[in-house]
Amino acid sequence: MSNFVHLHVHTDYSVLDGCAKVPVLINRVKELGMPAVAITDHGNMCGAIDFYQAAQKAGVKPIIGMEAYYINDHTLRDDVKELKKNLREKEKSDDIDGIEGDPSMLKPENFPKYQIHHKTLLAQNYEGFLNLAKLTSESYARGFYRKPRIDFETLAKYSKGIIALSGCINGVASQYLLYSDYEKAREVTAKFLDIFGRDNYYIEIQNHFLPADKKVIPGLVKLAREFDLKLVATNDSHYVYKKDASAHDAMLCINTGSLVSDADRMRYPNNEFYIKTREEMESLFPDLPEALDNTVELAEKVDIKIPIGENHYPRYEQPAEIKYDRDEANFDRILDLYETKKNEVLRQNGKPDDFKLSAEDRRGLMKNGLLLFDLAKKGLTKRYGVDYDNPSAYVPKPNEPADRSKMLCDKLDYELSIIVGAGFVDYFLIVYDFINWARSQGIPVGPGRGSGAGCMIAYLIKITDIEPIRFNLLFERMLSLERVSPPDFDVDFCERRRQNVIEYVRGKYGADRVANIATYGKFGAKAVVRDLARVNGIPFDRASAIAKMVPDELKMTLKKAVEMSAELRAEIENDPEVRHIFEEGEVIEGMIRQLGKHACGIIIGDQKLDNVVPMMTQQGTLTTQFAKTPVEELGLLKADFLGLKTLTIISDAQDNVRRTRGSNFDIEEIILEDPATFKLLNSGTTVGVFQLESEGMQNLCRRIGLSSFEEIIALIALYRPGPMQFIDQFIEAKKDPSKMHVPHPLLKDLVTETYGVLVYQEQVMMAARIIAGYTLGEADILRRAMGKKKPEVMAKQKAVFVRKAKEFNNMDAPEAEGIFAVLEKFAQYGFNKSHSAAYAMLSYRTAYLKANYPVEFMSALISSELGNMDKISKFVEACENINIKVLGPDVNISREMFTPIIDPDWKPATDSDMFEKSAGSIRFGLAAIKGIGDAAAGAIVAEREKNGEFIDIFDFIQRVGTKNLNRRVVENLILAGGFDSFNVDRGHLLGSLDAILNHAQELEKDMQSGQTNLFDLLDMGTSSADSKTAGNNIIDTSKPPMSVGEKLRHEKELLSFYVSGHPMAEYAGFDEALDEIPNPDVVRRVKKLPFRACGVVSNVVKRLTKKDNKPWCYFTLSGRSATKVWSINVFPAAYENFADKIKDGDCVCVIGDCRSDDNGEIRFSCNSVESMEAAIGGFCNSVEWLLDPYARADRFVKVLSNYVHRDAQGSEIRHKIRIRVGDDEFVEMSDTGVAQTAYSPAVFKKLSGEPAVLAFKPSARPIPLPEPKRWSDRKPFKRQ
Repeated sequence: MSNFVHLHVHTDYSVLDGCAKVPVLINRVKELGMPAVAITDHGNMCGAIDFYQAAQKAGVKPIIGMEAYYINDHTLRDDVKELKKNLREKEKSDDIDGIEGDPSMLKPENFPKYQIHHKTLLAQNYEGFLNLAKLTSESYARGFYRKPRIDFETLAKYSKGIIALSGCINGVASQYLLYSDYEKAREVTAKFLDIFGRDNYYIEIQNHFLPADKKVIPGLVKLAREFDLKLVATNDSHYVYKKDASAHDAMLCINTGSLVSDADRMRYPNNEFYIKTREEMESLFPDLPEALDNTVELAEKVDIKIPIGENHYPRYEQPAEIKYDRDEANFDRILDLYETKKNEVLRQNGKPDDFKLSAEDRRGLMKNGLLLFDLAKKGLTKRYGVDYDNPSAYVPKPNEPADRSKMLCDKLDYELSIIVGAGFVDYFLIVYDFINWARSQGIPVGPGRGSGAGCMIAYLIKITDIEPIRFNLLFERMLSLERVSPPDFDVDFCERRRQNVIEYVRGKYGADRVANIATYGKFGAKAVVRDLARVNGIPFDRASAIAKMVPDELKMTLKKAVEMSAELRAEIENDPEVRHIFEEGEVIEGMIRQLGKHACGIIIGDQKLDNVVPMMTQQGTLTTQFAKTPVEELGLLKADFLGLKTLTIISDAQDNVRRTRGSNFDIEEIILEDPATFKLLNSGTTVGVFQLESEGMQNLCRRIGLSSFEEIIALIALYRPGPMQFIDQFIEAKKDPSKMHVPHPLLKDLVTETYGVLVYQEQVMMAARIIAGYTLGEADILRRAMGKKKPEVMAKQKAVFVRKAKEFNNMDAPEAEGIFAVLEKFAQYGFNKSHSAAYAMLSYRTAYLKANYPVEFMSALISSELGNMDKISKFVEACENINIKVLGPDVNISREMFTPIIDPDWKPATDSDMFEKSAGSIRFGLAAIKGIGDAAAGAIVAEREKNGEFIDIFDFIQRVGTKNLNRRVVENLILAGGFDSFNVDRGHLLGSLDAILNHAQELEKDMQSGQTNLFDLLDMGTSSADSKTAGNNIIDTSKPPMSVGEKLRHEKELLSFYVSGHPMAEYAGFDEALDEIPNPDVVRRVKKLPFRACGVVSNVVKRLTKKDNKPWCYFTLSGRSATKVWSINVFPAAYENFADKIKDGDCVCVIGDCRSDDNGEIRFSCNSVESMEAAIGGFCNSVEWLLDPYARADRFVKVLSNYVHRDAQGSEIRHKIRIRVGDDEFVEMSDTGVAQTAYSPAVFKKLSGEPAVLAFKPSARPIPLPEPKRWSDRKPFKRQ
């Protein structure tokens, strides 16, 4: 074994400059035979638990430490402004690349002020670990200006249990020695010695062949001799192998936004910062062998045991005012049940079954256990109508078993016994408390998701809203005595008010006991290729081409990519640049790229969190330095507070229903057997329905023919990559039960619900119970083992299963092995039924709202996407598809959000198209108009509700007041059509706006100064007619009204869609004939296909290419249908030819190529642009007119004939006339005398408006393909 230990090591958790993955580091240390190794990342302990567990597993002693940022000549209490100013002037003062190349000229008087030093700190024991956690937490809380720092006072306060080294070249003593100030170096050494004592303070020496090292080492040795301190040699390792230096340098460039070729950038001076062998270290310090030996001695002092699994859950403190029934007798019986269940588990594990709770244990469990028991009893009455204390009084409903009340009470007892015994009473009460608070504040709460939905106790106390018994959800999927782990409650809250709930929890338990959880973004395979190509100066197109060779698969690695792709292997073999990227990439791939915070995970502790784990700040929020798994392992309570937009939509829709219907409608009280809801789902009209709105889901809804809520649960579980292969089998068996495939006769009842397909994890668990007599706790362990796919584990589990099947069902081994294989296969993708049921509940509720209250629901849905033009356009199209018209804003109707205008007599049709009759319309919300804002919209609605509708624009401005209405607000309301109901043209209002506002301001001034007229004093205000007369004198109506085109342009700008029409409306029919958009799946398969698309241009963004500054652009092309919206790239060659035809508001036809990118996204690039008139004239070759012979068809023929012969002879569009002779029968009329014509929008509009025209159908030539190169154009082949 090597007698050397690396005590100064940076991993990738140092983020900026650490380039050592923990597993690689530990493997190298073990390979070198070193007994221990330290982790000393910059200013943090983020990787401590990862490192600790990996080292222990490898048989290497872990030494947990940190290279702290330390300030010596000032304190954390000093003037922050002055400090920041000096830090900006000395950005590199503490970095390795900031060390002077020639330190011989550095003198004491040159020593920089406000220097940031490095201090190597190592935990000797668990107390030291906790003090390190305190130090790093304090450094973020009090000293985080540019880097998290500590001062002398803080270091002294938390020094116990810590072994300190003097530090690297940026240590305090080393810096003073670098500036030739031995006396100052003595002073600081003495100060540190006073804190740590001679046994726990070491002088650290390093030798990277730098002039600075050469200068300071003699002084450091002298300090050690003078103070009788031991030397330790370290190497400040930032990567594992010497060959990794290049990758480390590239990573520095990635993290600092530099190129390898940049002269002035952060870089390390050489390639010596790696894990060296004992022999290599000896060569650095040939005269100081004791400095190497002392590293082993120091490591032997370290004895750190981190208590994984301790409970630091906060205690739920009962409010003083709470009153509840203390049913101690029944609770004692429940504790007896826990003892029984605990001893059963001990027996099956071959251990003595003598577990018994002491009287003191029972008293402790009763404290909050009695409260949870009482809440559950009350919930049993409310949810099921069963009185726990008098269950025999319950009268079973039809189809319910006679002993239902007893079964429910027994289940309550069983679940409560496990929850209490496992120590999770406080967890349940804490989650119950913040959910109950949210409900009391009117904050929408989701039905629950995750395995917690299988718990009846959670359902009874309204943590969840999914009935576990009806849906056969399993409590043991969440918690069992065979596998005691924290329950899993993922709680959804309304997206708008989720933060309110988190703040409530902070206030209740303490801001220093509640925190977010850190996350670590890592370098993925494709990303690292792109990053390394960039920093190595490889052109973007080339870099993108290389990255595209990495296959698009989950958990893809560079090594796997090279194995899979022959094209990539060829590139690596033939191109040294590509080979270099992959060599560096294999080092960096999987390393930490940046720190962040979990989107929804919150940690709650029973004490200040930095007493247990190190903390930091992320985006201004208190955050753990450890990720989710370590903080849970250290005993802190984790809860997921998810913000779900769907809950906001449901809540807004419910409010809309209550407002429009004058009812107390409650979405949580709806039945789960609503015919209209299933009709909607089976029609595939599911835009806006949670989880079911994708095209694939819409098709699947139509195919399955959903008839029960349980089938929605199955649908959600099936529509995923793994089980999707069984969808056809599921549908076939649903339609024809004789075709159901049953894995084994004993499992028939189990799989009947899912038509022979094992869909859920819970079915795998129940199958193990039915076949082999597993307890549900044992079955859950089996299910988890199957999911992890570890061969050695599965071999053991298989043997147990075969043995138990023989004992329980006398089943022979081959038969049992066959069933085990089936279960193992399904366990790979089986979905958590509890999770699927929770999703299905949200799916059903959104579908119910859309089916029964479509106007209210769609209003809420559109309101949820304010500012997202693409989504709003999609939802407006969805409204049109169900016969709901979205109207422009109206100050006398619109509320702040999109406003439902319902037909109170509407009901969904059951025997025909359910939306054949319109359910109403939707008015654009005032706050949704660009530039209006919530305050102005709220003031308008409040005034209207208080004093009635507005008479005209003058009445509007006078009542709402100029303090709420600036010029821009009124102008935007005019342009958006908000005053159209006053029957004054928008152009006239806009042209008179200054006069209108001046009039309003004069009236306000008169009122404020008390200059009221006689009519005011007599309460004889002006009448509506008088107001209009005054308006007529102010509004100038002499100018032309606003054109439709101008109205549309302003509507698009302010509302994101058109209300008064659509610019493409005059080309209706022709655009559909011209549009040729390839199927996306085909594009993904062949990578490139031509397209042709018609629409109006908007959002033109101009750019210059990085390589040669050539202009290009991209823009949005929007057709008449909301589904026809494309983002078009116009690259330099096309831009040069067609830039003048790409203008906002123009109607054009674009021809180009669509390609599939790495992620399967379809990208459109333009080759040519033509005006719609030119495109129709150039591509449309015929129009078919369908005529009603009894509606003046002769007049149509005359108009067409006149046009042909007088105005448009000899052009490209050929006319065909077909006359209706039956309901769906037409005959073609002879085209004698009807020739080809040119295209004229005005004439075609006139023709299509003729009363005889039933429809017209243009047709167009296909997209012209580029001409292939002629052989004569090809370059001649030259023989080499």
